[in-house]
Amino acid sequence: MDHNTGPQVTMTTGDEHSGSSNSQEEHKNRIPPPQGYTYPSEIHIVAPPVQFRRFGNAAALGLITFGICTVQESMMQTGMSVGYGHGYGSMTAQSITVAGIAQLLAGLWQLANGDTFEGAAFTSFGASWIAKGLAQVPGTGVLAYQQTESPETVRRQQGIIALTWSIWVLILLAGNVKSHVANIVLFGTLNLQLDFSCAGTWLNHERLIKTGGWFGFFCGLSAMYNAAAILLNEENFWFNLPVGN
Repeated sequence: MDHNTGPQVTMTTGDEHSGSSNSQEEHKNRIPPPQGYTYPSEIHIVAPPVQFRRFGNAAALGLITFGICTVQESMMQTGMSVGYGHGYGSMTAQSITVAGIAQLLAGLWQLANGDTFEGAAFTSFGASWIAKGLAQVPGTGVLAYQQTESPETVRRQQGIIALTWSIWVLILLAGNVKSHVANIVLFGTLNLQLDFSCAGTWLNHERLIKTGGWFGFFCGLSAMYNAAAILLNEENFWFNLPVGN
């Protein structure tokens, strides 16, 4: 048909309402409504507010991607796998895609869900892992810089990076003091990992760096446990995993 047979439909969001400049002309061209019924001039379809937009809980994705790569990196840092200080290059792809992009996306989804805390944590650490992975890619300038700069300068700069992230994790730990025990263990061990790694890198002390690696190993396992506690519940498992509420 050439003319509308019903009311004009307008898509709006929030409290915005928009009318058509030629709505009166269109109204004249409509088929007359049944007796006793009057067409409304417009029907406004309002997009649901953020709190009613349904997204899945991305916390499990952020935790598991962080945990998997943290365990692997910590095993190399402590020398459990291929020897102390070796094997980091093999994690380049996973650093960028798994702990990097996937975790960053999980953080953005949590922000969309209205969870500012987890959104900030996952997004910032996802970006950090992407940077860590890109630093191992030839052509980015990082490897060339490390080869031309003195080892002590590179070491101190790495210590500064670890120090700033340690401060950020301390803030996250403070924001979890009223959370469950599993979360406190996660951020507590992560903070200790960065503290010892920072001190060991700054002082060029291998034992301190290895100690930080052990804390990172348990931090990664804790992150994986927290992810499992979200995914495994009485609906799909025999019981809820305890988190120490």
